[in-house]
Amino acid sequence: MQVYNTASITGTEVEKPRFDMLPERVAERKAKINEINNLPVKNVVLNEKTDKKTAENIARAHPAITNINDGRTACIPVATVGKMLGHRGFDISRIIRDIPRFYETSIRAWSEPEILRDGHKPHNNIKEYHHYINKFTDGIDEYYIRFTIPETKAEKGEIKGNNCIHSVAISDIAIYKKGDDSQHGRLMYPDGAKSSPFVDKRLQEFFDSTINKITQTDLKVNT
Repeated sequence: MQVYNTASITGTEVEKPRFDMLPERVAERKAKINEINNLPVKNVVLNEKTDKKTAENIARAHPAITNINDGRTACIPVATVGKMLGHRGFDISRIIRDIPRFYETSIRAWSEPEILRDGHKPHNNIKEYHHYINKFTDGIDEYYIRFTIPETKAEKGEIKGNNCIHSVAISDIAIYKKGDDSQHGRLMYPDGAKSSPFVDKRLQEFFDSTINKITQTDLKVNT
């Protein structure tokens, strides 16, 4: 098995981390990773591929789902179903009926403000993005499923904003190296694999955020 580290370095510039490395924050994330490790793996029976119209009808049947762990209620907007079905990797249409129960029993791994990117307009109505994780098996492999839920700012006269599932990412648990916390953030691909599996980069960054990062002074540049 070959081991790949996803830390990205361009020239002499280290990519700015999404997560701060304050000891108390690292401890919080380690605790969350332990929660994720201890999540029971849900069994799922794969259905036949579902077309977009059928998936949209399933979304309409579940206007709101409440998470049993923290009480956050989120909707499944019909408008985002196409985005879910377009996910690269695992065919989400085959488990679309299970999305409600997967969110309902998931745990919030982390929350973050919007990170502005070049060429993208800011979403001034977004308060935070919340990332929820669960695990399931199709009887052959085990998978992480991550929900991204943007929370909108409360409008005038509202007590709180709305939460809706914006996207779903599914990745094979086997590609994330097991072991102690210092090893959880590495990826493993089979030797000689023709193509690498889908990697949830956001989840990978979260796992990697408990590992000591390379600093600028640690870099050695060949000239």
